[in-house]
Amino acid sequence: MASASFQIGLAAPGEALAVAEVMQEAARWIATWRAPLWDPELLGEAFTAPIVACGHMLTAKVAGEIAAVMILEPEDPLFWPDYPAGEASYIHKLAVRRAYAGQGAPSALVEHAATLALMQGRWRLRLDCDPPLAGFYERLGFRRIDEIDVNHPQAGPMRVARMERHLAAQPA
Repeated sequence: MASASFQIGLAAPGEALAVAEVMQEAARWIATWRAPLWDPELLGEAFTAPIVACGHMLTAKVAGEIAAVMILEPEDPLFWPDYPAGEASYIHKLAVRRAYAGQGAPSALVEHAATLALMQGRWRLRLDCDPPLAGFYERLGFRRIDEIDVNHPQAGPMRVARMERHLAAQPA
């Protein structure tokens, strides 16, 4: 499939419902070929609105339509409690509409996140994922740090692969 030309930026106020729809579509699609990762019912506008409002939701758009979304946060104490604050930005809930699958949206979002992280003085991107998805993120430049067990407040106990991408040398 050909690569699309994505316009990457922060979700605008009022786009929380459209962002939720992208996440819900991805959650339903994942459940068609493997065990569910996310509960679509928990990913509604009530979930996305506060994230959009605080400027942590990135979107990839084509002709004004949201094709993909990703949360980019400054901290992640649940999955990365043993790493110092302030050195990384954290990616969560990368989701692509099926109509835009295979067109490079994840790469476009991650590259934009890397630029934002560097502008904020952070020299790493980190994320957690279901261990079978680690290869996908390795293709986006991440390396597996380890696997840990976490008791997520909504999802319960889970095992995750922690992934990291170095963006620049650590400041002295």
